[in-house]
Amino acid sequence: MGRYENVVVISPDCAKEEEEELLKRIQANLEKLGSTILKLDDWGIRKLAYPIKKKDRGHYFFILADVDEANMTAIDKFYKNLDLVLRHMLVRVDDDAKGPEKAPDHVVFDELESEYS
Repeated sequence: MGRYENVVVISPDCAKEEEEELLKRIQANLEKLGSTILKLDDWGIRKLAYPIKKKDRGHYFFILADVDEANMTAIDKFYKNLDLVLRHMLVRVDDDAKGPEKAPDHVVFDELESEYS
């Protein structure tokens, strides 16, 4: 077992009910694979650095979990098969990590874009 930070970016176009159902499905799948979810945070809708699947925004969720390394491939395949998930990333952290206290600040890309227009 190792501790992992998992950031999932979901399409902002889905309804609140679809989003809740997807999060329940993610939690159930992680637990089915022997993971223990320690923290789940909603970081809100944010502008993406570049378009993904023709979307310029995404709804970010942060999950801190103890995951069995043998199931990492199964978790990766699970995320890739979900149409509403734009991107996901799993990063191994120290076993005593508690995750960020608050969501990261928003980055304003408009200021950068105006310099090059």
